[in-house]
Amino acid sequence: MRPSGLVHRALLVLAFGSPLLCALPARAAAPKDAQAEKAITQAMDVDYLETKFDQAEKRLRTAIDACGVDKCTPSVKARALVALGVVLAGGKKQLEDAREVFVEALSLDKAAKPDEDMSSGEVKYAYENARKQLKLDGAPGPSVGGQPAPSGQGMTHTTPSEQRVDTPLPLYVRLAPELIQDAKKVAVNYLAPGASDWKTLVMKKVGEFGFGINVPCTDVTKEGNLDYYITITDADGAIVTGAGSRAQPLRTAIKARIEGEPPSWPGFAPPERCVKVESGPKQCLDDNQCNAGYSCVAGECTQKPTGGGEEPKDTGPRKNWVSITIAPDVSIFSGKDVCSVDVQERDHFVCVRSDGSRYLGAPTPGVANDVSAGLALSTIRVVAGYDRLFLDNILAGVRLGFAFRTSSAADASFLPVHAELRGSYFIGKTPFASLGARPFVFAAAGLAQIDTPVNVEVLEDGAACGAANPSDQNSPCTRPGNPTYEGTYVEPRIQTLKAYKQAGQGFLAIGGGLQYAPLERVAISVGLRANVTLPVVTFVLTPELGATIGF
Repeated sequence: MRPSGLVHRALLVLAFGSPLLCALPARAAAPKDAQAEKAITQAMDVDYLETKFDQAEKRLRTAIDACGVDKCTPSVKARALVALGVVLAGGKKQLEDAREVFVEALSLDKAAKPDEDMSSGEVKYAYENARKQLKLDGAPGPSVGGQPAPSGQGMTHTTPSEQRVDTPLPLYVRLAPELIQDAKKVAVNYLAPGASDWKTLVMKKVGEFGFGINVPCTDVTKEGNLDYYITITDADGAIVTGAGSRAQPLRTAIKARIEGEPPSWPGFAPPERCVKVESGPKQCLDDNQCNAGYSCVAGECTQKPTGGGEEPKDTGPRKNWVSITIAPDVSIFSGKDVCSVDVQERDHFVCVRSDGSRYLGAPTPGVANDVSAGLALSTIRVVAGYDRLFLDNILAGVRLGFAFRTSSAADASFLPVHAELRGSYFIGKTPFASLGARPFVFAAAGLAQIDTPVNVEVLEDGAACGAANPSDQNSPCTRPGNPTYEGTYVEPRIQTLKAYKQAGQGFLAIGGGLQYAPLERVAISVGLRANVTLPVVTFVLTPELGATIGF
C-alpha cells in the first residue's frame, strides 16, 4: 500500500532528495538542478498522487528538456527520467515508453532506480527490462540450456534447452499463490524457427498454481532456435510480471535429435511426435491437441473406443431448420361496380350482406359500388416450414399452413391451404457458423388463395326492384331486383356490403429479411415478401415474423 499525507511526502523527499544531498560535496549544482528538483517534487508528490498523469508527464518532460545536455547534473536528470518512467508505467501503463525512459536514465546513472513505494508491478517490469537491455547486473541474453529463466517477481519458469523437430514444445509457468488472483491472462509470444512473424498463445490452467501450453507441431517443423517470452497481465490488461522480452527472448533449440530427456510439464509425460499415431500417453488440455482417433482424458491423449463407443462430436453449423411463421397479407387492387353480378363473376369479387348471406342484387350502375386503389389487409396465415442448409449459404425447403380471415358466404369457395417451395440465400461467407445477424434474400412459389375484404355501399336500382319512385333513394323496393338468381330477395334501397376480392390460387414471390441467432440452434426472422397471384392477378405484400430451431 502507498503511504499517504505527510508520511508519503517525507518518503518522496528522502527517495528523490537524498542522492542529491550526497552528491553535493562531490560536484557543484548545475544551473537547472533546482528547477528539475522542483518539477520532480510537484509531479510526484501532487500530480501523480492525484492521478493527474498527463500533467505529471508534461511537467517532467519540460524539466528534462530544460536540463538539455549539460544544464543538470547527470544524477538529477536521471532521477527526473526515473520519475517520468514511473508515471508512464505505473500511471499510464505505457510499458515500452517507460522502458526507453529507464534506459536513458540508467545510461546517465547506473544506480538510478524507482523508489520502492512507487514501484508497482508495471514499473518493476519496465525497469527490469531496461536493465536487461543495457546488460546491467550481469543480465543474460537469451536463456539457453534448461536453466531457470530470468523471471519477474512471483513466477518461476524453466526454459527447455532443446526439443525434437515435429514434436510439440511444452512450456510451463508456476505462479506464486499471492499472484494467482491478479493473473487473469498468461500468454507466451514466440518466433518459430525460420518464421518472420511472432505468434501468441494463451496458456491454460494446469493444477492449482500452474499454467501450460504446447507450441504446436506446425511451428516446430524446422531446425533452429525458437525464441519466446512470457507475460502475465491483470484484468485491466496491465503487465504484472513476465519472463524474457522480444529484445531479450528466452530460447529453445529445435533439433533433429536431442541428447537428454525430452521436455514436459511437471507430472506429465513428454508430448509425442506429431507424425506418429500411437496409443501411448500424450499430455493435453483438450481434444484439439490429440491426433486423429484420440481424445483428451485426464490430461492424456487416449484412443477413442471403436464400435459402440463415444459418438463423434457434433460440430459445424446446423443443417436442418424447422420454423413457425405468422404472415398477414396486404393486397393492392381497385374496381368499379364491384358488387354487380357480372363484375363479381368476371373480376372475382364476392359481396356479402351484414347477415353473412351472398348479395346478388341489382345495384344502380355508376353510383358508389367502387373500390379505390390502395392497400387493404387480407388473409392472415400461419405456416410451418422445414429447410435444409446447402453450401454454407443456401436454405431450400417447404412450407405448409392455413389461412384465416376469409369469406364464408355461400357460393364463395375459398382454399385455406398454404403450400410453398422456397429457396433462400444468406449473405456472408459462413453465416451459420456464428451467432448474430444474418441478412438474406429468397424466392418462392406455391399454392395460396388471398381474400381481401373492403366495405362497399350500394344503391339498389329503383326501377329493377319495383320502387314506387325510382329516383327517390328513400322509396323502398317491392320485389327482388335480380330474380334470375335463386334465393334473391327484396333488398334495401341503400346498404353497406363487404366485398371480398378473391385472388390466386397460385403465387410467385421474391423477398428478403434479417435473421438473428441469439443461440446456436435458435433464430428469429423478420422479412417482407412481394407476391403476384395467378391466374387471378393481384399484387400482395406479406410481412413475415418467424422463429426457427436447428438440429
